[in-house]
Amino acid sequence: MEATYGPEAQAAGHAATALYSSKLAALQVISVILTIAFLAATIYISIKTGWMQTRIDRIDDVILKSDVSKKRMEKSWEDVERHFFSGDDNGLKIAVIKADTLLDEALREAGIFGKDLGGRLKRITPAELPGLENVWEAHKLRNRIAHETNFVLKRDLAERALTVYEEALTHLGALTPLPPKKETTGGGRGQEQEQEQEQEPQGQNRSPKSR
Repeated sequence: MEATYGPEAQAAGHAATALYSSKLAALQVISVILTIAFLAATIYISIKTGWMQTRIDRIDDVILKSDVSKKRMEKSWEDVERHFFSGDDNGLKIAVIKADTLLDEALREAGIFGKDLGGRLKRITPAELPGLENVWEAHKLRNRIAHETNFVLKRDLAERALTVYEEALTHLGALTPLPPKKETTGGGRGQEQEQEQEQEPQGQNRSPKSR
Protein backbone atom coordinates (compact mmCIF):
# COMPACT_ATOMS: atom_id res chain seq x y z
CA MET A 1 0.00 0.00 0.00
CA GLU A 2 1.56 3.24 -1.10
CA ALA A 3 1.99 6.04 1.37
CA THR A 4 0.12 9.22 0.64
CA TYR A 5 1.16 12.67 1.65
CA GLY A 6 -1.08 15.50 2.46
CA PRO A 7 -0.98 18.94 0.90
CA GLU A 8 1.20 20.28 3.71
CA ALA A 9 3.80 17.57 3.23
CA GLN A 10 3.85 18.09 -0.51
CA ALA A 11 4.21 21.82 -0.07
CA ALA A 12 7.07 21.26 2.36
CA GLY A 13 8.75 18.93 -0.14
CA HIS A 14 8.45 21.49 -2.93
CA ALA A 15 9.85 24.17 -0.65
CA ALA A 16 12.82 21.98 0.29
CA THR A 17 13.48 21.19 -3.36
CA ALA A 18 13.31 24.87 -4.28
CA LEU A 19 15.64 25.76 -1.41
CA TYR A 20 18.14 23.07 -2.47
CA SER A 21 18.02 24.27 -6.08
CA SER A 22 18.56 27.88 -5.07
CA LYS A 23 21.50 26.94 -2.85
CA LEU A 24 22.99 24.78 -5.63
CA ALA A 25 22.68 27.66 -8.09
CA ALA A 26 24.31 29.98 -5.58
CA LEU A 27 27.19 27.53 -5.07
CA GLN A 28 27.65 27.25 -8.83
CA VAL A 29 27.81 31.04 -9.14
CA ILE A 30 30.29 31.25 -6.27
CA SER A 31 32.39 28.52 -7.88
CA VAL A 32 32.48 30.37 -11.20
CA ILE A 33 33.42 33.62 -9.44
CA LEU A 34 36.20 31.91 -7.47
CA THR A 35 37.54 30.25 -10.65
CA ILE A 36 37.61 33.56 -12.50
CA ALA A 37 39.27 35.24 -9.52
CA PHE A 38 41.88 32.49 -9.33
CA LEU A 39 42.66 32.73 -13.05
CA ALA A 40 42.86 36.52 -12.84
CA ALA A 41 45.20 36.31 -9.86
CA THR A 42 47.36 33.73 -11.64
CA ILE A 43 47.64 35.89 -14.75
CA TYR A 44 48.37 38.99 -12.68
CA ILE A 45 51.10 37.24 -10.68
CA SER A 46 52.55 35.73 -13.84
CA ILE A 47 52.77 39.13 -15.51
CA LYS A 48 54.22 40.77 -12.43
CA THR A 49 56.84 38.08 -11.95
CA GLY A 50 57.64 37.93 -15.66
CA TRP A 51 56.70 34.26 -15.93
CA MET A 52 54.63 34.91 -19.04
CA GLN A 53 57.44 36.59 -20.90
CA THR A 54 58.65 34.76 -23.99
CA ARG A 55 61.03 31.87 -23.52
CA ILE A 56 63.52 33.80 -25.62
CA ASP A 57 64.01 36.11 -22.63
CA ARG A 58 64.05 33.13 -20.29
CA ILE A 59 66.78 31.42 -22.28
CA ASP A 60 68.79 34.64 -22.56
CA ASP A 61 68.42 35.55 -18.88
CA VAL A 62 68.17 32.29 -16.97
CA ILE A 63 70.63 29.84 -18.44
CA LEU A 64 74.01 29.44 -16.84
CA LYS A 65 74.24 32.79 -15.04
CA SER A 66 76.60 31.17 -12.58
CA ASP A 67 80.26 31.62 -13.41
CA VAL A 68 80.87 28.20 -11.88
CA SER A 69 78.44 26.56 -14.30
CA LYS A 70 79.95 28.44 -17.21
CA LYS A 71 83.48 27.45 -16.30
CA ARG A 72 82.37 23.84 -15.96
CA MET A 73 80.77 23.99 -19.40
CA GLU A 74 83.91 25.54 -20.89
CA LYS A 75 86.01 22.78 -19.36
CA SER A 76 83.62 20.15 -20.73
CA TRP A 77 83.90 21.68 -24.18
CA GLU A 78 87.68 21.44 -23.95
CA ASP A 79 87.15 17.71 -23.42
CA VAL A 80 85.03 17.65 -26.60
CA GLU A 81 87.86 19.34 -28.47
CA ARG A 82 90.39 16.89 -27.08
CA HIS A 83 88.44 13.96 -28.48
CA PHE A 84 87.93 15.72 -31.80
CA PHE A 85 91.64 16.32 -32.25
CA SER A 86 92.57 12.79 -31.23
CA GLY A 87 92.30 12.04 -34.93
CA ASP A 88 90.65 8.62 -34.78
CA ASP A 89 87.10 7.61 -35.63
CA ASN A 90 86.21 6.77 -32.05
CA GLY A 91 87.40 10.16 -30.84
CA LEU A 92 85.21 11.94 -33.38
CA LYS A 93 82.16 9.94 -32.28
CA ILE A 94 82.78 10.63 -28.60
CA ALA A 95 83.19 14.34 -29.35
CA VAL A 96 79.80 14.56 -31.09
CA ILE A 97 78.04 12.56 -28.36
CA LYS A 98 79.55 14.70 -25.61
CA ALA A 99 78.63 17.91 -27.43
CA ASP A 100 75.06 16.67 -27.78
CA THR A 101 74.96 15.93 -24.05
CA LEU A 102 76.22 19.43 -23.22
CA LEU A 103 73.47 21.05 -25.28
CA ASP A 104 70.87 18.86 -23.58
CA GLU A 105 72.22 19.96 -20.20
CA ALA A 106 72.19 23.61 -21.22
CA LEU A 107 68.56 23.48 -22.35
CA ARG A 108 67.59 21.62 -19.20
CA GLU A 109 69.16 24.33 -17.07
CA ALA A 110 67.24 26.88 -19.15
CA GLY A 111 64.01 25.26 -18.00
CA ILE A 112 63.13 23.54 -21.28
CA PHE A 113 61.22 20.37 -20.44
CA GLY A 114 61.71 17.08 -22.23
CA LYS A 115 62.80 13.51 -21.68
CA ASP A 116 65.95 14.06 -23.74
CA LEU A 117 67.44 16.56 -26.17
CA GLY A 118 64.99 15.57 -28.90
CA GLY A 119 62.08 16.24 -26.56
CA ARG A 120 63.48 19.63 -25.58
CA LEU A 121 64.13 20.66 -29.18
CA LYS A 122 60.46 20.00 -29.98
CA ARG A 123 59.48 22.61 -27.39
CA ILE A 124 61.52 25.50 -28.77
CA THR A 125 61.42 27.55 -31.97
CA PRO A 126 64.06 28.95 -34.33
CA ALA A 127 63.42 32.35 -32.76
CA GLU A 128 64.54 30.96 -29.43
CA LEU A 129 67.48 28.99 -30.81
CA PRO A 130 68.84 30.18 -34.17
CA GLY A 131 69.97 27.35 -36.41
CA LEU A 132 67.46 24.96 -34.85
CA GLU A 133 67.19 22.96 -38.07
CA ASN A 134 70.96 22.44 -38.09
CA VAL A 135 70.84 21.39 -34.43
CA TRP A 136 68.27 18.77 -35.35
CA GLU A 137 70.58 17.43 -38.07
CA ALA A 138 73.49 17.29 -35.63
CA HIS A 139 71.29 15.47 -33.10
CA LYS A 140 70.23 12.95 -35.76
CA LEU A 141 73.90 12.38 -36.51
CA ARG A 142 74.50 11.71 -32.84
CA ASN A 143 71.69 9.15 -32.84
CA ARG A 144 73.21 7.37 -35.84
CA ILE A 145 76.54 7.21 -34.03
CA ALA A 146 74.86 5.80 -30.93
CA HIS A 147 72.65 3.22 -32.64
CA GLU A 148 74.46 2.16 -35.83
CA THR A 149 77.34 -0.10 -34.89
CA ASN A 150 79.18 0.11 -38.22
CA PHE A 151 78.54 3.81 -38.83
CA VAL A 152 81.66 5.55 -40.20
CA LEU A 153 81.91 9.18 -39.15
CA LYS A 154 83.88 11.40 -41.51
CA ARG A 155 85.95 14.15 -39.97
CA ASP A 156 84.34 16.97 -41.96
CA LEU A 157 80.86 15.79 -40.92
CA ALA A 158 81.91 15.67 -37.27
CA GLU A 159 83.45 19.11 -37.55
CA ARG A 160 80.27 20.53 -39.06
CA ALA A 161 78.16 19.02 -36.27
CA LEU A 162 80.47 20.32 -33.54
CA THR A 163 80.33 23.78 -35.07
CA VAL A 164 76.54 23.67 -34.85
CA TYR A 165 76.66 22.56 -31.21
CA GLU A 166 79.23 25.22 -30.39
CA GLU A 167 77.13 27.97 -31.95
CA ALA A 168 74.04 26.80 -30.07
CA LEU A 169 75.89 26.68 -26.74
CA THR A 170 77.37 30.11 -27.38
CA HIS A 171 73.93 31.54 -28.13
CA LEU A 172 72.61 30.07 -24.89
CA GLY A 173 75.46 31.65 -22.95
CA ALA A 174 77.03 28.34 -22.02
CA LEU A 175 80.24 29.15 -23.92
CA THR A 176 82.04 32.46 -24.22
CA PRO A 177 81.47 34.08 -27.63
CA LEU A 178 84.42 33.97 -29.96
CA PRO A 179 86.15 37.31 -30.56
CA PRO A 180 85.34 38.81 -33.98
CA LYS A 181 87.98 38.37 -36.64
CA LYS A 182 89.88 41.53 -37.50
CA GLU A 183 89.57 42.69 -41.06
CA THR A 184 92.37 44.54 -42.80
CA THR A 185 92.55 46.25 -46.15
CA GLY A 186 95.60 46.34 -48.35
CA GLY A 187 99.03 44.93 -47.62
CA GLY A 188 101.70 46.01 -45.24
CA ARG A 189 101.87 45.44 -41.51
CA GLY A 190 98.11 45.02 -41.07
CA GLN A 191 98.14 42.02 -43.38
CA GLU A 192 101.17 40.61 -41.62
CA GLN A 193 99.40 40.93 -38.25
CA GLU A 194 96.39 39.11 -39.61
CA GLN A 195 98.60 36.31 -40.89
CA GLU A 196 100.31 36.10 -37.51
CA GLN A 197 96.93 35.77 -35.80
CA GLU A 198 96.04 32.88 -38.07
CA GLN A 199 99.26 31.08 -37.15
CA GLU A 200 99.61 29.22 -33.86
CA PRO A 201 102.24 27.04 -32.20
CA GLN A 202 102.39 23.39 -33.14
CA GLY A 203 100.54 21.10 -30.79
CA GLN A 204 97.97 23.75 -29.83
CA ASN A 205 94.45 22.48 -30.40
CA ARG A 206 91.88 24.44 -32.32
CA SER A 207 88.17 23.76 -32.15
CA PRO A 208 85.98 23.47 -35.26
CA LYS A 209 85.44 27.25 -35.01
CA SER A 210 88.97 28.07 -33.89
CA ARG A 211 88.01 28.83 -30.32
